[in-house]
Amino acid sequence: MFLRKGNLLISNYTLINDLEFNRSVIYITKDNDEGSIGFVINKKSSYKICDLDKEFSDIKAPIYFGGPVGVDTIHFIHRENKMLSSSEKVSNEIYWGKDFDKLISLIRKKKIDIGNIKFFMGYSGWDHKQLENEITENSWLVQNNFSLDDIFKCGKDFWKKILLNLGDKYKLWANSPENPNYN
Repeated sequence: MFLRKGNLLISNYTLINDLEFNRSVIYITKDNDEGSIGFVINKKSSYKICDLDKEFSDIKAPIYFGGPVGVDTIHFIHRENKMLSSSEKVSNEIYWGKDFDKLISLIRKKKIDIGNIKFFMGYSGWDHKQLENEITENSWLVQNNFSLDDIFKCGKDFWKKILLNLGDKYKLWANSPENPNYN
């Protein structure tokens, strides 16, 4: 399957020793001749927006670990394009936000639903052809059949859930222990 923005990447269980990508599900927001960018959607960090600065003390939204690149940067995806028109369209209903200040203002004014926004610390990035090679080597599965609601509501167990939804072929992956020494 060819990768496109708006697809999910599901990590192969063999990435067990890769702390960043073990049991990860990544939502791809950019894929072109320059490379690919996405965000790990199923790994919540211990941080919330209110932890960034006292200026945001009223915003308790969680921040997810988006990936190992630029961990000192905050990104967001959302479903609120009418209010955040400067965002980049990823799929029919999901946008990659660009204007953090406007977003914060809209949240404070209660003009947008915080449930339609997901924040990330850092991102996952690949050079041109790098991700394609990793997919060919079976480090990743590409998935385009999923509920958009899952993007905003998924948790740690989403990796297992999506694998089980792919059928019996992936049951072994889904049920493998997090630590193979416990097998």
